[in-house]
Amino acid sequence: MSRIDDEALEWAMRQASRELSAQERAAFDAWYAAHPRHQGAYLRAAAIQHSLDQVTVQDSMRPRAESRRGEWEVVSSGVARNRRALVFGGALAAGLAILATTALRPRLVDRTVLQTAQGEFRKVPLADRSVVSMNSGTELEVALTASERRIVLSQGEAWFEVAKDKTKPFIVESGDVRVRAVGTAFAVRRHPEGADVLVTEGVVEVWSEAGNARKQRVAAGARAFVGKQATSITVSEDRDDIERRLAWRSGKLVFQNRSLADAVADFNRYNSRQILIADPALSNKTLVGQYRIDQPEHFANDVRALFRVQVAITPERITIGAGPVPGTRR
Repeated sequence: MSRIDDEALEWAMRQASRELSAQERAAFDAWYAAHPRHQGAYLRAAAIQHSLDQVTVQDSMRPRAESRRGEWEVVSSGVARNRRALVFGGALAAGLAILATTALRPRLVDRTVLQTAQGEFRKVPLADRSVVSMNSGTELEVALTASERRIVLSQGEAWFEVAKDKTKPFIVESGDVRVRAVGTAFAVRRHPEGADVLVTEGVVEVWSEAGNARKQRVAAGARAFVGKQATSITVSEDRDDIERRLAWRSGKLVFQNRSLADAVADFNRYNSRQILIADPALSNKTLVGQYRIDQPEHFANDVRALFRVQVAITPERITIGAGPVPGTRR
């Protein structure tokens, strides 16, 4: 493998393992623009990264819910190291063979479907140098054409670090909701009634295809909720709230005066062992705290102490506000 291919693979794996610093992003942009061979090598490396990423998410290879501690790090770092060994062991040759075969067939759109299971996270570099960080239970389709870059978010949530390219707008579809950017960073979370848009860098434009609300610009540090048939779009600024809502990128849940019901829903989003609130009167009580996504027992024990309620913990579920359950540990 040539030095350029080595460098391209290193960049692809680095972007898959973590967010690039500003200095690294500048270095990558300079390397990418330096020669057409760099661009071709990066596209090949990104395609191989996608192929190997698909291999790592088969159901038979996923860890059980009880062994998910540090899963973000395993997916983003440990797997990246293993992928490098796989590539040098022959996966690169196989990937290039696949690319050579598909290149012989005319293809107007490069489409890729990406998925995450419950409790799983993925950080995937795209062929245009953008990076997608996918939250638990997410499915999306990437379609890259000569005129635009389009993401269809079928379910879940993703954070996008968009590579700048004024000739190809970056558009995210979430049902009837649309988000348009050129070079920025933002997250979209799909809900049955619409979508949340959180901007961490730059500016995006949001609107609904089904509603009659005017398009709104949302800048860094602001959040917008766009309903499916929105007649208006409200934009609010709160950088701290956005950071809390995106804490999943580092494997955490951060609550600031959140209701118990909302906090439980967040934990249940990531864990197969579900938390149940047996006493409805507890649902609206608020709490503050920071927890690892894969440690619902710590959260439940804090709720026990904070609200002075009974908590029953079994291998199958955690029940808050219930009487003692035979065989549980208290």
